[in-house]
Amino acid sequence: MARDVGDGWRPWQAVPRIAVGAMSVPVVVGFVALGAAVIVMRSLREVARGTWARVPSWRTAAREEERSRSHAA
Repeated sequence: MARDVGDGWRPWQAVPRIAVGAMSVPVVVGFVALGAAVIVMRSLREVARGTWARVPSWRTAAREEERSRSHAA
C-alpha cells in the first residue's frame, strides 16, 4: 500500500512568502505616509492662501517691498 502524501509543510518554501510579506509592509506604510504628507501640505497651502487673501495689509506691504527692490525703469 502506497500512500500519496503531499510535500507537507516545508519551512524553506514558506520563507520566500514570509519575506515578500515582510517587504510589502514598509512599501504600503510608505505610500500611506506619502499620501498623508500630500494631504497635509495641500491643507497648509490652502490655509496660507486663505490667510493671505484675508489680510490685505500684508499683501500691500509685500508689493511695496518688491517694488523697492526692483531695478526696472
